[in-house]
Amino acid sequence: LDKLKGIDILFEAWKQMGASAPKLVVCGTGPMEEWCRKFLVDNPKCNIEMRGFVSNQEVKKLIANSKALILPTQWYEGFPMTIVEAFSVGTPVIGSNLGNVGDLIEDGVSGMKFRHSSPEAFKQTVISFREKAIQIPELVMRQYCTEENYSRLNHIYEAVVDC
Repeated sequence: LDKLKGIDILFEAWKQMGASAPKLVVCGTGPMEEWCRKFLVDNPKCNIEMRGFVSNQEVKKLIANSKALILPTQWYEGFPMTIVEAFSVGTPVIGSNLGNVGDLIEDGVSGMKFRHSSPEAFKQTVISFREKAIQIPELVMRQYCTEENYSRLNHIYEAVVDC
């Protein structure tokens, strides 16, 4: 829960949606945790549930059972594992258009992107997402599954050993 991860933009967008906002489950801790809790006290109708620390195994289950994973990052991520985990179980990603997050999401195919610094743009993207069912293609899911990644890694190791 950090400003660089876009938690404030996420909460503000949910506040703007009001009673029509879908349920948002927020996992994790961080420097803005108290800010988040105060925000929810001040805005009790936001439909946001904070779970705090959640084990990786439980997070994967939540992702698999969610309509979307949301990644409103405000900085240039490397290669976010949360996106890989979401795609591997067929869960689309709503993410900022910034850097690799924006590069990994194919708008309308594997999720939707929004202008990273705008709660209003984010809100509109969530509304659009709810109106358009996104079914991640099998090819995308297979590309990020455990077996495919193991096969690729093994191929790299074999190539290095053969040198």
